[in-house]
Amino acid sequence: MSARGKGNRSEVKAVKELEAEGYIVYRVKGATKFIRNVDMFGIFDLVAKRGKETRWVQVKTNNKPKLDVFKDFKKMFCSKYESVEVWVYKDYKGCDKIVI
Repeated sequence: MSARGKGNRSEVKAVKELEAEGYIVYRVKGATKFIRNVDMFGIFDLVAKRGKETRWVQVKTNNKPKLDVFKDFKKMFCSKYESVEVWVYKDYKGCDKIVI
């Protein structure tokens, strides 16, 4: 399976999990050869909303990114009702959820 296919599979899993918890989830459309659709900050794959609570989620497969940009985002833009998270899916071995 291609890297894009694995990433898509991981994002679908994350969306299903968040929706099962009662969140409304916006999935940022991935970049293509012709279009660069990204969230307004360019670092998140999912934005999940439930009541006042918002979760900004980056989904990765098999590799953990550097967390500095996520920490900076949280400091500059997040309220007490928001969380910044990095979910790292490891091929069929579960998911590590890092809450910043």
